[in-house]
Amino acid sequence: MEIKPLIDYPRDAVDRLLNVIHLFRDIRASNEWQYTVLLKRSRLVSLQPGEQLLRAGEVDQWLYFLLRGELLVHVDTAGKMAEMAGERTLAVIRPGELFGDLSMLLSEPRSANVLASPHSRDTQVLGLDCTLFGDLDDLSLLQLPAKLIFYRNMVHSLRWKLEVYRSKYPGHQLADSHRKLKLYTGPKHCRQELVALAEQARGLARILLDWNAEFGSGELIDGESDMQGFLESMLS
Repeated sequence: MEIKPLIDYPRDAVDRLLNVIHLFRDIRASNEWQYTVLLKRSRLVSLQPGEQLLRAGEVDQWLYFLLRGELLVHVDTAGKMAEMAGERTLAVIRPGELFGDLSMLLSEPRSANVLASPHSRDTQVLGLDCTLFGDLDDLSLLQLPAKLIFYRNMVHSLRWKLEVYRSKYPGHQLADSHRKLKLYTGPKHCRQELVALAEQARGLARILLDWNAEFGSGELIDGESDMQGFLESMLS
């Protein structure tokens, strides 16, 4: 594994690289200085085929975006189900996708193992230091507009993932859980909105983690299911 600070790369190359990531693009459009703060707290990680990036049970400070290559997601299981599952891949993460967000939002250890595909010769991941966003009252580095952009992105991403689950299993007891979380309708561009978005993101993350536990247990997986393309970037 090779890790390099993003700020060490030429700025024009970095700008082109990150233009495909909504969070970086939106913050850059809002405030160039805040965008530079993100760059200073980001790093590029290059992985060899089959090399592991995240390990279930571990704790770290990084939120990730896949830039190039392919990542595989495995969930630790126990007992008989472990024997049945073996090394079965439960998710495939592809370029442009965000992962690692559940651990960050819930302040919990990683719930899955993530490794570079054995068939992916060049896997490159962007890591962003998520401690920039954790303390809502600390605006010394990232100001209110940038944090609002971050949590709006998180809520949108999580709701989309949960809608995918709902469309696949509409009769499941968790199917409508996320729709019961009220959308924020108060004043915009203020701390009140930030707090509400952060609470909503954590609530959505908890529901997504519950879904992931269902898949990890094997309850929603059978030999006929084509899970590839459906569970993409769901488990972090």
